[in-house]
Amino acid sequence: MKRGSLMILTLCAATAMAAPALTAAPLPAADTLLGSGEYARAFAAATQAGDAVTASRAAAAMTEYRAAGPDWTARAVNAGRQAVSAAPGSADSHLALGSALGIQARAGGYTLSALNTARQARAALERALSLAPERTDIQAILAEWHAGAWAKAGAISGGNAGRARDLATRAARAAPDSVFVQAHAGIALSLIRDPQARAVLNRAVTLPAQDSLDRDTQTQVRGVLGRL
Repeated sequence: MKRGSLMILTLCAATAMAAPALTAAPLPAADTLLGSGEYARAFAAATQAGDAVTASRAAAAMTEYRAAGPDWTARAVNAGRQAVSAAPGSADSHLALGSALGIQARAGGYTLSALNTARQARAALERALSLAPERTDIQAILAEWHAGAWAKAGAISGGNAGRARDLATRAARAAPDSVFVQAHAGIALSLIRDPQARAVLNRAVTLPAQDSLDRDTQTQVRGVLGRL
């Protein structure tokens, strides 16, 4: 090897040793991204961190608030299943799975597959409530499940209008300052045509939003109010 070539190789090696390694910038915390409405990035960050609950919530938010389609719903369900597998005694894990399955069931229409998925959603939500019976967010989501199932297919669905009303009313009274709880309790009441629905939904949209999740929820509620 010529002397000049050897010097070039030596310089390149020295430069490579001195240069800092190029690495991808770390993602912000998944919870921060979720609260700022960056749901796809929140999913990536949560997946990277092994936080299946937040990953499921972020993927579900992509479907609910960004119209992202069935692939994101499937991600929400898969992450929810991972969460339950990793922490079967966690109410949050079962809530994430039940919520994701509920979204998937609604998108499935009036099929036997959708009915089976809806029943799995109910089982996960009931399990979440049994683990944390005073959690108003779980009460509101389970109320919405019962109301939606009842409105869609009556008793054959397993939905119960009376249970929906009881859960929604209890949650709304116990958490008057929660946009999330007021919204989902109000949606549940609207699905069973309860006269309290409008007042609860109006409260959900007039409460101060704490983050982008709240604002997206309020946008969803305004759509429900417009259809009442």
